[in-house]
Amino acid sequence: MSTHALRCLLATASLSALLATGCGGDGPEVVPVSGNVTWNGDPMPSGTIVFRPADGVARSEAGQIEEGYYSLDVPPGAKTVEITARRVVEGKFDTSNPGEKVPLTEQYVPKEYNAETTLEADVGDTTSFDFSLEGS
Repeated sequence: MSTHALRCLLATASLSALLATGCGGDGPEVVPVSGNVTWNGDPMPSGTIVFRPADGVARSEAGQIEEGYYSLDVPPGAKTVEITARRVVEGKFDTSNPGEKVPLTEQYVPKEYNAETTLEADVGDTTSFDFSLEGS
């Protein structure tokens, strides 16, 4: 793995840990939220899901999607939901580090599910949310 790829992986893991743990102490009320994410009808192999407050006031919470399932604690209220996932681009490699040939990956989930998300969830009495994503 290239140094750049390793740094990106570590930064993403650190950010996810910070988002998931918050500042500690007597923070806001949270409820366990879980569900399934499918990609073109099949369980999404892996990815990240983020619940952001629709009003932009409360903190965002992020969790991992594994074999189509996710589970995390989220403050109640209206949320926008962002889902991202990466896959290997067949036949393409990063060779920027001498002696290393690292497969390139791409974000394959369309922006209407992340950067320009149309996904929503109202966390409260309902704490299970399934998302069926479609794309190429």
